[in-house]
Amino acid sequence: MSRHLRSEHGLGLEGEEGSSGGEQAQLHGYASDMPGAGMPFIYNRDRMIAEFGKFIITDEFPFSFGESPNYEYFNRAALQPQYRKVPRNTLKRRTQQSYYAYRGYLMEMLRTYDGRVSLTFDTWTSTYGEPFEFVTAHWIDDDWLLQKRIICFEAMEEAHNGFHIKSCLVSCCKNFHLVDKLFSISLDNATANTSAMQFLKEHPSIKLVLNGSLMHVRCCTHILNLCV
Repeated sequence: MSRHLRSEHGLGLEGEEGSSGGEQAQLHGYASDMPGAGMPFIYNRDRMIAEFGKFIITDEFPFSFGESPNYEYFNRAALQPQYRKVPRNTLKRRTQQSYYAYRGYLMEMLRTYDGRVSLTFDTWTSTYGEPFEFVTAHWIDDDWLLQKRIICFEAMEEAHNGFHIKSCLVSCCKNFHLVDKLFSISLDNATANTSAMQFLKEHPSIKLVLNGSLMHVRCCTHILNLCV
């Protein structure tokens, strides 16, 4: 296989003396689904910062992680000699740009989606005691695959009551073009959630199935937790 790659594709396997041109070309994931499969690696700092931002967010590292001298040394010594520190402000700005770009893509995708979307609503408290509210959208795509995306994650600046929850849900539906595509909303059994559903049924801009009789779905996990 290595002979074929050298002669036909100009690639050398890692650890071998280089391929055509006298230089070693690294083969990254040639037979896998990893990025860069079957192509020589070309370092691009803009691409690196974009992918590094995804890593920081998904693994919940602080933005200052990119300024670590030890992490810079590790990258330059073992992975990429051209690597340089990523300042926290640069990383924060780029991740915000990525967020707004994907948010715009998601808005447009849901705007053109021809089907019904279900929502789940819940609250979350950070380790610092700060309350947040979030809304997740669930739908079936054209390939009959279940999709879900968080479309709202905001700090709760008002009282946690039915009217405020209703306002949050209406705002999400308007921002993501779901006012005429809403099917159901799953919430736990808090009294504020029940009153929010009643407020939502009476809201003039929300188009509901069967006058909202199928809209309010009580969270089964929460019910089982109460039983236990």
